[in-house]
Amino acid sequence: MASHLPSGSLSRRFARAAAILAAAAVLLGSLASFWLIDRQREEANALLQQREVMFHATTVSNNLQALASRMADVAGSPILATALVDSAGKETYLTPFLRGLRQINGIPVQVLFTDFEGKPIAGNGNGEFSQDDRDWLRQRIDSDSELAAIRPGAGGDELLGVYLLRYSRTHTPEGALMYKVRLADLKPVQWSSLAIGAAGPGSALLKGLPPSLAPLGLALREDMRKLPAPLPSPAPQYALIVGIAAALAAAVFLLGARLALGLTEDLRRLQAFAASIGDEGISTQRAPLAGSSEVVGLANSINRMLDRLYHQHTHLEAERRRFLQLSNTIRQLVFIAEPDGRISWFNDRWYEFTGKGPGELAPKNWQELHDPEVLPEVLRRWHETRALGQMAQMTFPMRGADGRFRSFFTSVAPLHDAAGRIVQWFGTCTDITELEEARQAARYSEERLRQGLVAAHMAVWERDPVSGQLTFAANLESVFGRSWNNIDQFWELLDAQERPAIMAEVERGLAERGEFNGVHRIRRADDGSTAWVEMRGKLGAGADGRHQVVHSIAIDVTERKRAEEALRLADRRKDEFLAMLAHELRNPLAPISSAADMLRLAYASEPRVRQISEIIARQVGHMRHLVDDLLDVSRVTRGLVAVARERLDLVRVVGEAVEQSRPLVDARSHRLTLDLAPAPVTVIGDHTRLVQVVTNLLNNAAKYTPDGGAIGVTLACAGGMAQLEVRDNGVGIGPDLLPAVFELFTQATRTLDRTQGGLGLGLALVKKLVELHGGSVEARSDGLGYGSVFVVRLPLATPATRPQDEAARAA
Repeated sequence: MASHLPSGSLSRRFARAAAILAAAAVLLGSLASFWLIDRQREEANALLQQREVMFHATTVSNNLQALASRMADVAGSPILATALVDSAGKETYLTPFLRGLRQINGIPVQVLFTDFEGKPIAGNGNGEFSQDDRDWLRQRIDSDSELAAIRPGAGGDELLGVYLLRYSRTHTPEGALMYKVRLADLKPVQWSSLAIGAAGPGSALLKGLPPSLAPLGLALREDMRKLPAPLPSPAPQYALIVGIAAALAAAVFLLGARLALGLTEDLRRLQAFAASIGDEGISTQRAPLAGSSEVVGLANSINRMLDRLYHQHTHLEAERRRFLQLSNTIRQLVFIAEPDGRISWFNDRWYEFTGKGPGELAPKNWQELHDPEVLPEVLRRWHETRALGQMAQMTFPMRGADGRFRSFFTSVAPLHDAAGRIVQWFGTCTDITELEEARQAARYSEERLRQGLVAAHMAVWERDPVSGQLTFAANLESVFGRSWNNIDQFWELLDAQERPAIMAEVERGLAERGEFNGVHRIRRADDGSTAWVEMRGKLGAGADGRHQVVHSIAIDVTERKRAEEALRLADRRKDEFLAMLAHELRNPLAPISSAADMLRLAYASEPRVRQISEIIARQVGHMRHLVDDLLDVSRVTRGLVAVARERLDLVRVVGEAVEQSRPLVDARSHRLTLDLAPAPVTVIGDHTRLVQVVTNLLNNAAKYTPDGGAIGVTLACAGGMAQLEVRDNGVGIGPDLLPAVFELFTQATRTLDRTQGGLGLGLALVKKLVELHGGSVEARSDGLGYGSVFVVRLPLATPATRPQDEAARAA
């Protein structure tokens, strides 16, 4: 029909011009749209990638917060406080407790629990701490700082943190809990790294960190080139748009040229366009607005409909991309099933866990991943859930790519349409293997703790300081004969007369010092027997970290009380025996001595008889000295000795003691040197008893100093005290004997000839008499063969001091 139109007609030229302009407009619009959409896609990709980096940074921050929070809970645990004073029990309860901390949020962590000097007590067995790590801990303890640090390690940079264990009874840390995490274990993805400070795209500061970690200024950096582009390149769609635009341009050109064919041509073109809609999805293609007003109106209607469909399609596509991104980002395994139960889609986490790619697992073959023993119950629950059309939850094991079964908590929910029919099922599977293992470890640890408490006859509990209600208790029945829910039930076990004083003492200790301790007598609730318990309590934070509770511990010390009472009874009987023995030994000494004198006088001309009588007299004198020492010790230990209180000069006391010891010193050819104060050294005391003290010290030095040795006596004043030193270069005192040198019947090792003699009473008597004078005595020695020094300190008498005042002070 176009041949019927003259080639140079105005209608033909107008049609061609209109066709060319329309084609050019379409092409230019397509190119502009291509450039604008591609620019927006690149900006959207950059924004989504940066948000992914920030999401990863938030994940790392949450992991660090969880790590710090868990370490703070462990540091505040009463188990660590108990371990500081009961190191012998670490294999019973401390080591299992710490070994439950091998991972936090799936991150391996090394833990070391030390005392206040940084010396290791126990760890979680997850690795060793180097000497540099322990030196760093020592610095933190010395500076009383809990700031964390980034330090190089064998496997890369490591994060070291510490929590110092402080308690109200001291002003310095009593222990420390150090933990270490490799920075590589904190990375959320392989192409990320942790560094100090954020710089440019692909990095994000870690926010919301605890005070001990915030000063580090940690930031997460990721290689933007390795981040997957959320929005793929729409090149195929652009090619389609360009092709359609070219086709439209050609069509417009041809239609313009054929405009003269008739008024129905534009309607047929519109009809052809409408027929092509939906062949390749909803796109930006629209009907040309050309032709008669009727055709234009119809084309507008079609285009408006296409615009609405295009916007809806774009919105649905964006929602689909967000859903895929969310489902592939979370840690759960996600699946979608059809109404008949056939699973039609899995997320990436599912494929990562099973080790199978998309299409490798048939819709029904998911059952192969289940434990055959549990699968029937899973199928039954799944069929029951589909029949009811309701949300359901269940827990079952599934086999991963490594062949091991892991426990999953699964939740499925239906999606209904407007008519209430089920369209799809959505399900998530959350890996709870670590949670179940942690619960099992906690139950095991609690059982070990309970067994340890039973073995140690201990009970622990926590109570509200106001209401008295117990929030935690363990092993109460073993110690008290029953359990209780309120502290008032414990008060009932106390003696009615002692109860008010004990309750007041406990409340006063909590109010003034935040703690209490004491040993109390109770009546067991099960058999009514009397028991003794040592109770300690301290105010501290409760499990929620907000409310205060009283942490209490009770130890059954009944056996210890019985042993102490038996020791006191044995000591009293020993003192009574010594007194009786001394009196019984003293009675025959007088007739023996008289008989010896009579022999010496009656047979003075017989040398052999005279020698025997002298031996008897000498041994009787020695026996009398021993008996006198026994009597003195017996009186002192039983409190029957009353020392006189008068002003006296110690210089004179030392002089008289030297005169009494001179025979023994000269007999062994000792060199005795005196270094006495030039002025009188006045004290308040008993002259005879103090002479006895100095004489015993000199005799002791003479006994244990070889012949020809040196003995020195020094008397001086220092700090309001009179200080008397008796030193020798004799056999010395071994480190094993030095702590017990002032105890009864204590002597150094004797030779076979027993030349030293005695019962080991002299030094014990010295200590008792010096203490009765309000003074002190100590022994020093560098070891066997290095001699010894005995130092006596007595309070000096001032001009205003009265003997009765000094007596009261000594008492």
